Amino acid sequence: MPNPNGSHWVARRAAARQRHALTLLELVLVLAVMVAAGAIVLPALRGPMEDQRLRKAADLILAQWTRARLEAMSTGRMQVFRYQSGSDQYEVQAWYSEGDILESPADEPEAAANRIESHDRQRPSMLGISGLQLPDGITFFFGETPMDSRMLQTGIESDMSQGNSADPPIVFYPDGTATEARLILTNERFFLELSLRGLTGLGRTSPLLSAEEIER
Repeated sequence: MPNPNGSHWVARRAAARQRHALTLLELVLVLAVMVAAGAIVLPALRGPMEDQRLRKAADLILAQWTRARLEAMSTGRMQVFRYQSGSDQYEVQAWYSEGDILESPADEPEAAANRIESHDRQRPSMLGISGLQLPDGITFFFGETPMDSRMLQTGIESDMSQGNSADPPIVFYPDGTATEARLILTNERFFLELSLRGLTGLGRTSPLLSAEEIER
């Protein structure tokens, strides 16, 4: 005689197994919900990530300025920071002028001339600067560097007039001072201002700024 309780138990186990299994339609619905949630969340995360890259870019430039200042002080050679507005390219180089040939020892004029010629070949053009690069998505928005008397004496301004740089360079001097400068970086979402004090040669950065705050 069949056991009614036993068959009922088997039926319940089979129903439980069926309830635990997912159909193909259910899987597709779950994936669709996950994709929709990702489409909503990712744009919200992208903004903060871009802002963090902007802060990182500012820290990178400040570090380059500090390194250039220390290099100028340790070597006795001016260091020049160049950049291209509207791009993500910049570089830092020691400054050599034609006067360096006259100041070189008598047995080293040829070496000095070769050094200057090599430096001239490395100078950037208005079409772009081959050298260092800001983090992805970050560009130089604006730069301002007033010309000072020492820059006029070194001949850097003549280098600028020949089209070797679209923006005035920032110069670090061996005595630890620098040219006054103001740079603005952007990620097309926010802006960040870097300022360089000429007397101390030290830079600082602002908080994230909106377009309205930059225009003030």
